[in-house]
Amino acid sequence: MTSQFADFQLKRYLAPRFWPTWLGLGAMWLAAQLPYSAQLWLGRQVGTVAFHLLKKKRRVAEINIALCFPERSEAEQAQLVKETFHSVGCGIIEAGFSWWGSDRRLRALAHIEGVEHVNNAFAEGKGVLLLGAHYTSLLMCGRLMAFEVPFYAVAKRAHNPLFDSVLNHYRRKHFAGLINHTNMRAMLKALKSNKACWYAPDQDLGYESTIFAPFMGVTAATLTATARIARVTHCAVIPIDFERLPGRQGYRVRFRPPIEAFPSGDEVRDATTINAAIEEQVRRAPSQYLWIHRRFKSQPDRRSPYE
Repeated sequence: MTSQFADFQLKRYLAPRFWPTWLGLGAMWLAAQLPYSAQLWLGRQVGTVAFHLLKKKRRVAEINIALCFPERSEAEQAQLVKETFHSVGCGIIEAGFSWWGSDRRLRALAHIEGVEHVNNAFAEGKGVLLLGAHYTSLLMCGRLMAFEVPFYAVAKRAHNPLFDSVLNHYRRKHFAGLINHTNMRAMLKALKSNKACWYAPDQDLGYESTIFAPFMGVTAATLTATARIARVTHCAVIPIDFERLPGRQGYRVRFRPPIEAFPSGDEVRDATTINAAIEEQVRRAPSQYLWIHRRFKSQPDRRSPYE
């Protein structure tokens, strides 16, 4: 497997502190060789182990789901938390499959809808901001999406430098390019050049450059950058939905029509529009959203629900 990482300056990652990460990567590579149905089964088992071991993450998911689905009973909420961890486990196994799976195997799992919306925007001379979110199938669906639409991925660094190197290697290999989320100039340049950028603004990054808008019925700190980017570049903002389908059917990647009359000039209205676009898919497949992130930690009264 080391030949896969020949361009990583391996000497930087041979220290003992990286050995657990290498073991994890090796396990992911082995899992990627299994039949797809076995990968899904293994992913659910990984999720079950994570549910029992990652108590802090489980608590975050419990709070998020209680806030966002108050109409559900406690038993139903508890079941959704378990299903969320199963989905997270599947996402871990899918990451390796998305990196090391052959085009032939992966194309057989791809169900792509709405590509005409992206092509129409390109035909009109517009860049495309692909408005995504942190679904657990994100890495797999990103690879599948690239079969139809070349795009630049706008992403944050991973905390683990070895994992970050591997992740970015395969992003560069499979996508049109990679843009750090802090490099706004590169993102604007790509959109003004009528390229597509995949962007997920659904995480709580604190109080700077955010406003408060509803998401899933809960007040959430929401980035204002989406509207600013659209205003400066005149790009089409096209929501994309990722969904792991039942059984062995694979994955649906759905490009929706561009958001109309966006930006409106009203920051709260625009942030609410963005959150509502993401919420539509979250409600369609709630267990596949990344509920282990502290989405609501920043609040107007400075009181986090996770404390």
